[in-house]
Amino acid sequence: MSTSSSLLPPWKLWVQGSSPKTLKRHQIMHSQKAPLALLEGSTFDRKGEMAALLFSRLWKVSNSTLFQMMLVTVLLATVLGDCGPPPKLPFASPINPLYDTEFKTGTTLKYTCHPGYGKINSSRLICDTKGSWNYSIFCAKKRCRNPELINGIVEVKKDLLLGSTIEFSCSEGFFLIGSTTSRCQIQGKGVDWSDPLPECVIAKCEPPPDIRNGKHSGGDREFYTYASSVTYTCNPYFSLIGNASISCMVENKTIGVWSPNPPICEKIVCRRPQIPKAIFVSGFGPLYTYKDSIVVNCEEGYSLRGSSLIYCEANNEWYPSVPSCVSMDACTDLPDISYASWERNDYNLSDHEIFEIGTELKYLCKPGYRPVLDEPLTVTCQENLTWTSSNECERVCCPTPDLENIRIINERRYFTGRCVYAYGDNISYMCDEGYYPVSVDGESSCHTDGTWKPKMPACEPALCLKPEIVNGRLSVDKDQYVEPENVTIECDSGYGVIGPKSITCSETRTWYPEVPRCEWEAPEGCEQVLTGRKLMQCLPSPEDVKVALEVYKLSLEIKQLEKERDKLMNTHQKFSEKEEMKDLFFPSNQHTESSFINSTLP
Repeated sequence: MSTSSSLLPPWKLWVQGSSPKTLKRHQIMHSQKAPLALLEGSTFDRKGEMAALLFSRLWKVSNSTLFQMMLVTVLLATVLGDCGPPPKLPFASPINPLYDTEFKTGTTLKYTCHPGYGKINSSRLICDTKGSWNYSIFCAKKRCRNPELINGIVEVKKDLLLGSTIEFSCSEGFFLIGSTTSRCQIQGKGVDWSDPLPECVIAKCEPPPDIRNGKHSGGDREFYTYASSVTYTCNPYFSLIGNASISCMVENKTIGVWSPNPPICEKIVCRRPQIPKAIFVSGFGPLYTYKDSIVVNCEEGYSLRGSSLIYCEANNEWYPSVPSCVSMDACTDLPDISYASWERNDYNLSDHEIFEIGTELKYLCKPGYRPVLDEPLTVTCQENLTWTSSNECERVCCPTPDLENIRIINERRYFTGRCVYAYGDNISYMCDEGYYPVSVDGESSCHTDGTWKPKMPACEPALCLKPEIVNGRLSVDKDQYVEPENVTIECDSGYGVIGPKSITCSETRTWYPEVPRCEWEAPEGCEQVLTGRKLMQCLPSPEDVKVALEVYKLSLEIKQLEKERDKLMNTHQKFSEKEEMKDLFFPSNQHTESSFINSTLP
């Protein structure tokens, strides 16, 4: 074999006609399992030719013998068929446990359907020549039984297969007993609904209520079903008020109730109305009961004011109101005067009254309004049976505020044409820097008396009151200060400033920072004097001061004794530490021996 041929991959040598027996050992090792299979007398198909072409190209790229061996093994195994582990199916699993991770072409695996699924096809998976598991869907979800609900509705959301959900509801007049939903789930070897199917029970009502002076047509039954009805009647001389019939209905889908409310039986009597100059067309009895009616008309020369047909109502009154017959030579309709009320002390005016020619009526403008003209507020019935023209009423005006240093934020105005601001107007405003609104929150409104409440909109300079400094004085002393005026605090002799020495009047009319104070400063060594002064200020009598000073003196003596005790303890501690150091460097036996020697020397 030539040198150039030895560099070719094994399958290239085989394609060129070399016999496997003439191949060298290391050339066969390069091919590993897949090339060896090709060399053992198998013939090339199209798949093999493509594999050889692919490997020959990869072979030229790599010079690594190990890489070539691995590449040939992996790629040829993929191209020529072996399958990996079978897929996990949601509806089935293998009959026998699987321990291998690789399966030869043609391997067949048998599967069984999961609970809740039924077999519909061959339950086999086959490893094909492409290295893939070949199968078709062979298990399908089982179907739950058809649900039935008498007098109700079953709502199927999707289907009746495993995992599906259905909902139940009842027809009108029935209520549900049981669960409102159910789910198709595994039960035993099959599938069924998770909850027992409910039932729809017809609504029932208790016997209808009894009424005084009347009865119903229901008899003595123990209960009444949905849509049952009864009718009430009243005893003689009593009138039925309300609905004569009531029915058994359902409330909140569970309770049977009677609707509407039962009627009542009462004695209703309306007396014959007295209508001067009236003619009764129908209804001539002296007494009338509930819902009796009367039709009236007027004599010649008079016109009817009101309804010609009236009924006797449950309150023993006629409805609509009893009409009247008015002379055609009189004023009737009152003039409509805006924002005004009639001035009549003896009786209230009514549209149904008759006013003779020459009748004068007075009126007043309502609070917050005034007459437009400086004329009497009266109207008179004229010979042409009309009223004289009236003096109208308009809103009361409020003075126009001075807008200097004012910024209006919002306002509600009723434009009258005679003034800028009138009754009912509101203003919200802010002030320029250094000023503040005179009314709370900068809001004012025009009131009925023509004044602004709480005050007319205005802005005043921000004023701060004089700060009170005990045992001290101000650099500028006056009653009020304007923003942004600044003052300095100076304390009396023996006193010191606690806080800022300089403060400024802010636009909020407060001092910034906060106002300081002057407190007594005790010189070094005079603390007891300061304490004694404080005691004398707090105690009410000289005897109490004397006792307090004795107690204070005793407390000072105790503190002095405590200081001396602490001093002695410190001295003793230092001496003990010194003795310990001495024992550390000079043990007791050596010290004794040296002492003995020294004592024996001349």
